[in-house]
Amino acid sequence: MAEVLFCSFEDIVRRSPIIDGNLDADKLTPALHLAQTQYLREIIGTDLYNYYVNAITALIGAGTAIPTNHAELLNLYIKPILIHLATSEYLKSGAYLVSNKGIFKHISENSTDASPEEVKELIQVERDRAQSYTERFLTHMAFNASSKYPEWFSNTNEDQSPNYESYNIDWVI
Repeated sequence: MAEVLFCSFEDIVRRSPIIDGNLDADKLTPALHLAQTQYLREIIGTDLYNYYVNAITALIGAGTAIPTNHAELLNLYIKPILIHLATSEYLKSGAYLVSNKGIFKHISENSTDASPEEVKELIQVERDRAQSYTERFLTHMAFNASSKYPEWFSNTNEDQSPNYESYNIDWVI
């Protein structure tokens, strides 16, 4: 199956409150890919995920439009989840570079680096935002999936079934 991203670098920069437009798209794209393939697929399930891969491929290749209800689901619910998951993933490793010479941490000359605690807080903020959008998505699906999105219920065998409930447990000791 083709490598298709459900949102663009421009979507993330435009809708993320902390990503700067000067960021190299090549550095953010792997985080976007990871967020989409690792986390989003668990949220929306294999069949709905594959539906969007095929629909976006058709849109790019033949200019075939995505049906209105699926386009709204993508733009209003799925992209916001993905944007904040990708931002969270980027924050985990964005300051580092692995090359033949070793592992390096980029340090800016004109600004103060964020402490590890501050970065952890930013990651958690982005996860919380993604969780909030996930809950909105699941509420929407609870009321509309049976009439608008048959892919939500059609997963079988080895398909990843979507999460029908949103839960996020943080341990406090």
